[in-house]
Amino acid sequence: MRRLLITGGTGFIGTNFVRYWIRQHGGDFVFVFDALTYAANRENLEPVAMHPNFKFVRGNILDRGLVTTLVTEHRLDTIVHFAAESHVPLDCSS
Repeated sequence: MRRLLITGGTGFIGTNFVRYWIRQHGGDFVFVFDALTYAANRENLEPVAMHPNFKFVRGNILDRGLVTTLVTEHRLDTIVHFAAESHVPLDCSS
């Protein structure tokens, strides 16, 4: 059983990946982490929202403490990264 963290899981590509993964690997735990910006649509995940191995948390991937806590507390072993807005500068100084 894998324990996945999907960043950007409410965007177009992320949503389709999450829905596919749960259909094909229903025993895996899928944890969606998204900031819900303009490109997100949480309603796209309604078909899987009640799945027992699905969880959603709103947050920003730049929040290192929150990401670390999620990975540690939920024992996540796989990260699939779809959170990307190419027009937003990334501050790597922290």
